[in-house]
Amino acid sequence: MINFKSNNLGFQSLRLVFFLLAITISSTVLAQNKTIWEIGKADNQTAGLALAPADYKKFLEHDFGWEDRYYLVGYSKPTKDFPYVLPGPKDGWGGTAPTAGIRSHLLNILFDLRNVSPNKPFKLVIDLIGYNGEKPPLFKVNINGKGTVQQLPKGDKSNVVAGDMAAAKEYVIEIPIKAGALHNGGNEVQLTSLDGSWLVFDQVRLEGSAETVVKTPKTAYARSIEAANYEIIENGKRLQPLLIDVEQLNGKPNLSVKLDGKQVFQEKLETGRYQFEVPMATVGVAKKSKYEVLADGIVIESGTVLRSPKSLGSLATYVDTRIGTAHSRWMIGPGPWMPFSMVKLSPDNQNAGWQAGYDPTFESIGAFSHIHEWTMGGLGMLPVNGPLKTKVGDQRSAPGEGYRSRIDKSTEEAPLGSYKVDLIDYGINAEVTATSRASFMKYTYPKATDSRIMIDLQTPAENTYKLAEVTLKKVSDYRIEGYSK
Repeated sequence: MINFKSNNLGFQSLRLVFFLLAITISSTVLAQNKTIWEIGKADNQTAGLALAPADYKKFLEHDFGWEDRYYLVGYSKPTKDFPYVLPGPKDGWGGTAPTAGIRSHLLNILFDLRNVSPNKPFKLVIDLIGYNGEKPPLFKVNINGKGTVQQLPKGDKSNVVAGDMAAAKEYVIEIPIKAGALHNGGNEVQLTSLDGSWLVFDQVRLEGSAETVVKTPKTAYARSIEAANYEIIENGKRLQPLLIDVEQLNGKPNLSVKLDGKQVFQEKLETGRYQFEVPMATVGVAKKSKYEVLADGIVIESGTVLRSPKSLGSLATYVDTRIGTAHSRWMIGPGPWMPFSMVKLSPDNQNAGWQAGYDPTFESIGAFSHIHEWTMGGLGMLPVNGPLKTKVGDQRSAPGEGYRSRIDKSTEEAPLGSYKVDLIDYGINAEVTATSRASFMKYTYPKATDSRIMIDLQTPAENTYKLAEVTLKKVSDYRIEGYSK
């Protein structure tokens, strides 16, 4: 018990106790946290990273920025596999061009953690030497699929990208990672710029509790292991696959899988990335099983998997209609399109003009429009609530400037025959599907006032068009009829 007294001696003693206590707490916290892994050195220099100090124009030549390229902690080399620079969509040397479209780049960081406590947080630190302050990047970081977006502030002109350190100005981005967001086994961090220009790295590092360590991979690396949400038929037997996503690293290791102590799969890895469907017998009720994944007889991953009854899959199960939509034309987009159909329903997120329509770098939706043919477009709809806005807003407008809504990319699904996503600005879940001549939309609204559906008969499209005549008529509280031509 602390006795608070007003005399000077007692007060000084109390301050001394608090001071010593603060030192003890600070020392304990520092002792419990450490740098788990790092790429580059925090020395305000680009030395030690690929292409440094000034070969930024060779970014594409060295095949950086592609979705399948990665940096594997404990295996990859910073001087070869991690570039000192990340171009933005506004950098021509990064691939963006009038006819080529918007080119965004990904830097994928893979790492295998051990001794991860589900109750302890982490912190990702991205230490920049500088960036293009005249066209500051809209920087996004995905950590195991969960995204954080940060608009870097405008600043002075800089030529750090070309090795001129005279105007270098450190900018540190710290991203708290909640307890449970990282786990034992394979984890992934993605760095990308959605808009703006280049940024230059000093260091990227992960900080966390002292007991957490990185496992060093040798011949193979398991990205992820999970039970499939579907069943298959193989050799006349119905099975639930165990999905194993693995990278071959060195040699041609023999990959084998044990389930509850029994070997159920074997395959030789030759090169690149594999996604295997390891057969598991179907179960009538939920059941936990233990698995081991081995490379040349050495366990590279182990854990438990929850098996449960699932519906039978088909070839359509493997389809993702977002594939191919990056820097694409108006006639290509995710959504439920029937072959040669009149209705081709898709989310639109870009302004009118060349290659308008859908691009994954724009994390918003202006409308679900019904027509996506060459030189043809029209009939956009979007569920909204709150104050009435009659303009869709720019593709990069701040929230609230138009009726378009930001989306939660982690909720976006685009299998064959449907599309769904959460609209952040309105708290609405949108689900759409279509036949050859009609669309079906399901909007789940929150308990909000002024809920409505916006209808746009002249949606932003790749080609300019005008409407000579528009007719809309309310037939009942549940029906609207009309046309445009």
